[in-house]
This record gives sequence, C-alpha cells and structure tokens, in this order.
Amino acid sequence: MKSFKRACLGSTAYALAVVMGAAVAVPGVATVASAQDYTSGGIIGTIVDADGNPVSGADVTLTSQAQGFSRDLTTGADGSFRATLLPQGAYDVTISAPGYADMSDTINIRVGGLSNYTFNAVQASQTETIVVTGTAVQQLQFQQTTSGLNVDVEDLVATLPVGRNIESIIELAPTVVAGDLDFRSIGGGGAGAAAVGGSSAAENAFYINGLNITNFDTYLGGATVPFDFYQTVEVKNGGYPAEFGRATGGVINAVTKSGTNEFEFGIHGNWSPDALRATGPDTYRFRSSLGESESMDLILEAGGPIIPDRLFFYGLYQAQDSRSESASILNSSYNVVESDDPFYGVKLDGYITDDHHLEFTYFDTERETTLDSYSFDGVDTIGTDIIGTTVYENGGPSYVAKYTGNITDNFTISAAYGVSDDRQSTVASDPDTSLVYDQRSGTAIRIGPQTTGNNEFNETRREFYRIDGDVFFDFMGSHHVRIGYENERLSLTHVLSRTGGADWTAYTVSASTEAIYGLPAGSEIIRSTVGRFGGSVEGENEAFYIQDSWDVTDRLNIQMGVRNDHFLLENLVGDVPVDLDNNWAARVGFNYDVFGDSRTRLYGSYGRYFIPPALNMSYRGADLYVREYFELLSLDTTTGEFVIGDVRTTSNSGIAALGASACPDGAMSPAGTVACIVYGNGSQEPAFSKTSQDLRATYEDEFSIGVDHDLNDDWTIGARATWRILGDVSEDVAIDDALITYCDENGIAGCGDIWFGDYQYVIMNPGEAIDVYTRDPLPGQSEPTIIHLTEEQLNLPVAERDYAALELSFERAFDGVWGLRGSYVWSTSYGNYEGTVLSDNGQDDAGTTILYDHPGLTDNAYGYLPNHRRHQLKLWGSYQLLDDLLIGGNLSVTSPRLYGCRGVHPTDPSAAAYGASSWYCQGEASRRSSEFESDWETRLDMSARYAVPMGEGRGDLILRADVFNILGLEAGTDYNENGDTGSGSPDPNYGAVRRYQAPRSVRIGFDWTF
Repeated sequence: MKSFKRACLGSTAYALAVVMGAAVAVPGVATVASAQDYTSGGIIGTIVDADGNPVSGADVTLTSQAQGFSRDLTTGADGSFRATLLPQGAYDVTISAPGYADMSDTINIRVGGLSNYTFNAVQASQTETIVVTGTAVQQLQFQQTTSGLNVDVEDLVATLPVGRNIESIIELAPTVVAGDLDFRSIGGGGAGAAAVGGSSAAENAFYINGLNITNFDTYLGGATVPFDFYQTVEVKNGGYPAEFGRATGGVINAVTKSGTNEFEFGIHGNWSPDALRATGPDTYRFRSSLGESESMDLILEAGGPIIPDRLFFYGLYQAQDSRSESASILNSSYNVVESDDPFYGVKLDGYITDDHHLEFTYFDTERETTLDSYSFDGVDTIGTDIIGTTVYENGGPSYVAKYTGNITDNFTISAAYGVSDDRQSTVASDPDTSLVYDQRSGTAIRIGPQTTGNNEFNETRREFYRIDGDVFFDFMGSHHVRIGYENERLSLTHVLSRTGGADWTAYTVSASTEAIYGLPAGSEIIRSTVGRFGGSVEGENEAFYIQDSWDVTDRLNIQMGVRNDHFLLENLVGDVPVDLDNNWAARVGFNYDVFGDSRTRLYGSYGRYFIPPALNMSYRGADLYVREYFELLSLDTTTGEFVIGDVRTTSNSGIAALGASACPDGAMSPAGTVACIVYGNGSQEPAFSKTSQDLRATYEDEFSIGVDHDLNDDWTIGARATWRILGDVSEDVAIDDALITYCDENGIAGCGDIWFGDYQYVIMNPGEAIDVYTRDPLPGQSEPTIIHLTEEQLNLPVAERDYAALELSFERAFDGVWGLRGSYVWSTSYGNYEGTVLSDNGQDDAGTTILYDHPGLTDNAYGYLPNHRRHQLKLWGSYQLLDDLLIGGNLSVTSPRLYGCRGVHPTDPSAAAYGASSWYCQGEASRRSSEFESDWETRLDMSARYAVPMGEGRGDLILRADVFNILGLEAGTDYNENGDTGSGSPDPNYGAVRRYQAPRSVRIGFDWTF
C-alpha cells in the first residue's frame, strides 16, 4: 500500500511501473520473459566480468522485500543462475564471488514472466566497496511472444481514470472492443464480456490466483470480483504459450494482493453521485432524461505478518450500495434496481522454508439485486405502487490452494486445487402470471403486471487440480522446459421456465403473412410461447502441455510447445453426447535481437487455440418449447388480459408452412391439436444421436509477427501484425429438413411425421457432410440407424471468421514529470460467424445459437462481423502538475460498427418461424453490415490525485476525482437492426439508436493507508 503513496507523490520507479505497465529494470540489465505462470514470475541472471567472460561459482541471494524469504543460488560454468515460481514484487539481490567485489541491487518480478538480467562483476583489487553499475532503464523482452497488457491495479487507480471493473482494464489492451451490452445482465452476469482479437465476447478465459472463474455455462465473462482485491491484471491478447488454453479470444489472468512483513491497513471510499451525472438522449426504448444512477462503496483492507518471514495474511471487506432508475417506454415501466450485499476475501501465504511456499485464497461474491417496477405512461408519469419485483441472485464462494517448491536450482514444481461456485438466477415475485407484449403497432410494448419473462435457477461449480514443473538444462544452447497437467470437473444446474407457463405477444397480420395465419391483413393474432428447459448436467476438461524456451544463441530464442485438450459433456440423464479428445495445439515462436544490442527485437508466433463446448449445449437437451397462434378477440392494454378465438389450424390457415404439427403434452392446447410449432416436445434427446460421428472441437489459428525498438531510455515503439483464421466450429443444427430430403431421395415415406419443426438437433461442424444416428427409427425400421447426410442435403455454409490487424504502439517512460502510453489498431473482421454467441440478437446460448439452426438463417450472413472496428486509438498517461498533485487522462477513439437489415425469411418456412432473424427485409435480401453504421465513439476521461499532507503517524491520504466522458459526447453505439417485426410487418424503429455512449459522470473517492 505504501507504493500507492509513492506513485502519487511522483516516485520515478513506481510511476514507470504504473503508467507504462512495465517492470522496473536494474542497472545494466536486459529484462526479458520466458516461462508464464498464472501467479508467479522468476529470474535468470548472468554474471560477467569486465571482458564479458562468465563468472562461475558466485553466490547469489534473492530476498523478498515484502515477505523476507530468501533463495540461495550458485552460478554455473556459464555464469548463470535461475529462480522460478517467485511471488511478484521487489527483491534484493546480493552477489559475492572470489576475487570480485560484493554487489547488491534491487530487481522487480512480475507475474507472467521469467526476467533475464546481466550483472557486471568488478575485480576486488579495483574497489573495496559495493558496486552498483549503470542506471535503471526499461528493456525489451526477448524470450516471449505473448502480447497484451500487464498492469498493477493499485498503481493504475493511483494515476488514471478507469472504471472500477475488470472490463475497464481489459479494454485498455490493443485489439479489444467492448462486448455487446445485451450480454451483461442485471446483477453482474457477464463481467468482463469484451471481444478480444476479433473473437466474440464468449471466447475468453478468466483466472484469479490460478483459479479459472470463467462462466462455463455461456463463457461470457467471469465471476464479479471487486476491483480492490486485485493486485495485477494481465490481458493476453495473443501469442500465449501452451500452458494457456480454453480460449480463442484472450486470457485474463489476475493475481490478488498478499500480506507482507509490515502491517498495513487501508480505508478506501468511492462515490458516484447522480447529481454530478449528465443524462443521455432519449431513445425509442428509454426516456433517459428520467433515469438516475448512484453508487457508493467503502473498502476496508488489512495485511501483515502472522509469523514474520513465514506466515502472512491479507483481507478485504467491501460494503457497497448501488441504485439505478430507468424509464422503459417499451415495457411501460419505471424500473428501480438496487444492490447492497457486501464482498469479502482473504489471502494467506506461508513459507515452510524459503524454498517451499503455500498459499490459500478465499473470496465470496454472493449478492442479490432487486428490480422493482412501477407503471410508466411512456412520457413523464410514474406510478406510485410497485407492479412487479424481480430478484437476481449472483455469485458464490470460491477458494484455491497452491503449493510451490524449489527442489533444486534446475527443478521447481507447483500444484494447485480449487473450487469456484457461481450462480446467475432470476426469481419473479409472481411466477404464475404471464408476460404479455403488444406488438400490433410494430413495436413490442410490455403490458400488464408481469415484468419478468422467466423463472431461472442457474448454479455452476468448477472443481480443478493441476500440477506443473520447470526443468532447466543445457543442450545445444539453454533450455527451460515447462510441463503440466490440469483437470476441471464442471457441474451445472440450470432450470428455466416461462412465468405463467407461457409468454404472449399480440401481432397484426400483414399482407405478406395473410397466407400463413389464414386471416386477412389487419386482423389481430396472439402468439403463446411455452418454454421449459434444463436440469443438471456435468462435464470435464483436461489438458496436458509441454513448452520449451530454447536460447539457441545469445541473440536467438525459439519457443516450441504443444498442448492437448480433452473436452467431455454429459447430458441431463448422465449419458455422454460430446467427447472431444486429442485436440492437439502447437505453439511455436521466435525472438531475435536484430543488432545484438538488445534494443531491437524481431519476433513472431503461431498458435492454435481450442475452446471447450459450453455446458449450455447439454442443458438444452429435453426442451418443451412450443409456439401456438390464436385469433385475438380483445386485449386490455392496461391489465394485459385478453380473449382468444379458436386455435389457427391447418384446415383454415397456412401455419403448416411454419412447421406446425401436433401439440405435445404441456402446450397451451391439448395434445393432438394440429396448431403448434414444436421446437422441442419435452423428451430427452438420446446421446447417440446428438452429435455427428466425426465432430471436432472449435479452434482458431493465429499468426503474428512484430518488431519492437527502443529509441532511447524513455521511448519505445512497436508494430505487430496478426492474422486469426477460424478453423472447425462445433454448433447445433436442426437437421429435420435435411433428413426429410434424405428420405425423399431414398424413397422412404413418412419421415415428415417424425421429423417436424426442430425435432432433431445435432452438434456438428457446419458446411460438411456428416454421419449421424437418427433420433428415432426411420419409417419401417425398429431401431435408430446411422445415415449419411451430404453437404447438399444439409445446405449449410462453412463457418468463417477471418481477422487481420496491424497494431502500432508506443511508450514514453514516466520521468518524474510525465509519461504516456498508447496504441493504434487497424483491423478487419469478416465472415458469417461472429462466434459462440450472437450480438445480432443478444443471444448468449454459447454454441447453440440460432445461426445454424436452419439454412435460411445463414443466407446473406457474410459481411463485416459485429465486433469489427476498422480503427481503434487508445492513449493514456499522467502528469505531475505539482509535488502533491497528479493529473491523468484516458482517451479512446473507435470507428463505427456496421449494420445490415434483419427480417422474416421469405422462402424458408423454418427460418421464417424465427421471426426477424434472417438477413432479409420485406422479402428483399440484405447482406450483413451493408446498410448503415453507428457513430464514431470518442471518450475522454480525466482524473486528479491530491496527496494530503498528514503529518507523522497519521498515514497517507490521497483524494481522488475522476470525470468520465468529460466532453459530454453522445455517440450512438447500438442501433436497431431489425427492419421487420416478428410478424413480418415493417419495424418503424429500424435504424434507430438503442443506446448512446455513457453520459458524463463523476466519481470522487479517497485512499487512507497506514
């Protein structure tokens, strides 16, 4: 915590670490990184004499400044020594060798790297004092290909205006754009849902102290850990070694704070008052001028020794209170969202000996968020009585324990075990009343007392263990081999049902849908949707990896690694439909010191990254999912009560063209009534027919090449080109139409009586022929059979996503007065597949989105993808205006998102049943991204930090003020892309802004540390 004060008062070394995000270097030393551990770093050092000859037999001692443990080492014949798996922080280095003067210095080790230092020994005859050579300079890294960002969170807060959430850090990294806001649920679900390197927001992996906290139900974000619990956050956006996997986007690796030999206490407060917040423009969805938002929190933290030099504790408690209010025009409601549950976490560190380290982390993120809805007339009148309440339950307890042992100078080992519990449940106050929408005007407006569409119970549990080892040896150069194994056991209980048994939406029949509904244009209908899904499922992920960092010469480093992942999913009855093994992924790269002076680095890498199937794939295995259409006789737009006529049947309508068939048990109409569009009849899909026989896991290949150059001790510039090419994709596909075509071509009658609507979904690799078991026996057969469906019968394109980027970056080291860092990225993301989730409609059913459900949904889907942004500019830095006053700035400029027009498919009845989900508008083709674009988004945030003179013994007090969007800009960032309503009539709000960038707001706070 004292580093916090030093940063704000202008300490050069700490400001360098804060503003530039770089390790503090030591005299005459080149800092490079090799091994990449989740929670620790290390050092390789070389001692040479004045002529550059190695000094062997030198005694080296590393001593942690924070925790006091030491590591004793001896240099070999080549003058080198090494220490791995060291906790992050500052270390004192002392060196003694016969015939040479004793030396001492200080180094800084950060998570995610193995630093390389050279020490220049001085002969004892020349001096009788301790010698420190050179000056502290920032050096390039020559033994890693990983790109991204590594920041000290405490120091970042001390100098820059950033949001107090993990997304704010992730979005500082190059190639990262904010994920769609539809993926971030009330209560905190989807924390960190950013899109990295052209991927979707659900293709990242999140770790804290080595514990994977990624949401494996949807893969959108991770557990919502309070900001002040983090010590460092590392964003890996590419080029990472074989140790890291289960992500085709980025890896977000965080480490918490730890106790030290010095007792430290802190009180931190933050307040974002509504009175200092501007209001954004109104939209067709929200009356923003009536909205309010206010939050405050108080953090207490303490750390110190239980047994000096051996056992340490750190603990944090956060009390928080947040309240936001919004006036929803579409839902005719004024919504008040409140949350006040606390958070707490603890970290224990113990050293059995200096070479054996035990650590234990526990944190609890359980919380409830309450949404109270009041009536709202859409203009300015708000009711006084609550009409509905929804409770969102999130979070859970998690813990991880880790052992690290330094067995010899050439061998270290670590082992970890942990459990992460999370939940994202929704509880309606009135589960027996249906949600009703009125879309007769073309815009869906909620009516009646129900404010919640679903009752949802969702709990996840991840149990993991892993073991890793590091071995060093010399053979045709120097090798550092890291090898490891990890196993995760996953459990998901997810049950969802419609409130009231079904939700209802009223439509007006249009001229284009007269034939479908059997009523003349202008008539009114109402659609019910019955949905009951889920149960309990389990899965398992395991991986083995090996990585060699090979220093071929003193100028050339080669990275060679391979990883093998195994993914397994069970279904709701414990059978195994998905078993994907032997997912071999190569990770190779190089670093080359171009001129031999450690000032210019040329590097490149290739990596294959696999992502596991989300457990969501098995949760959707026994759906009762049915839609029915009724003639609407009357509808009370105040109470939501309605009167319906007879069910529209095939005898007097064209609903059969939408895939209508007999209603199953549990539908609104009795079973046997021919009036239902059946997406699932409630029976469990057998495991053997759920996947194609040659199913392969989703993966992406990444190629990168770059160059970094130190202009001088202050300025560093770099350029990096990246190509990412999507390989296989595992998605669920409804094969009913293809199977009926197969039956017709093979003279098998009656298949249409079995495979109707969406009866058989198969997880497959789209665009390929498949061999698959039928869910039921073919007509005339007694057992399900395996059949071959051709590419022509399936009629699906290959999933494609090509991403290319050119990244230019620079750092200007803080010199006690100012420092600046930034990046510019030109990129393109093109194809027909955004990723495992869909920003088009906000669907977070990872791997089971609607995209490949039917061929018509893929028509015209090629184009620039939702996370495509041609240009990104990011700049941030700080300036020491006065001795006690530091100001900071954070600028982000992003080019527009491109939009098309989505509507009802004119010729594919199965796709048309999904409403406005195809790339057609009023029956005309509209290619993705071809119609219009959003605004350029520019955001400038400013901050001020004042160190209050407190006097001796009163601690260090820092006052903070942050102004976000200080220019008050109002860019449209999200637009309505639907040109049709669900019934096929023109959507009057097509092209309208759904959301503007966040308006100007102010956060004030303090940090008082002792």
